[in-house]
Amino acid sequence: MAMSALVKVQIDGISPAAISMILPGKFAVVFDQKQISLFSYEQAVAVTPQQIALMSDAQKAALAVVLTPWYGKPTGPGVRSLGSSLSHSPLGLMLGLLILLTLQFCPDR
Repeated sequence: MAMSALVKVQIDGISPAAISMILPGKFAVVFDQKQISLFSYEQAVAVTPQQIALMSDAQKAALAVVLTPWYGKPTGPGVRSLGSSLSHSPLGLMLGLLILLTLQFCPDR
């Protein structure tokens, strides 16, 4: 069976160690971006820099999505997430600065 015919269940069965041992030239040919997007985080971490160097931009983008746990994942009640905000919002920073300046220059209020 050609690797291009692999489906999610079969890709799940490939160990991270096996992924890291695939020759870089073969890796770039046998896994398209759709299959790379089916990798688990652990499998994606196992992809070597040499393999990445020979990947197409689409393959690299698919790998980046897998390596970014919050990208494109469902959120809502009952769904575990990394939180509603991954960084400080500009509004929150501005309000914090405003409060600090108010306390600094108007201590009696």
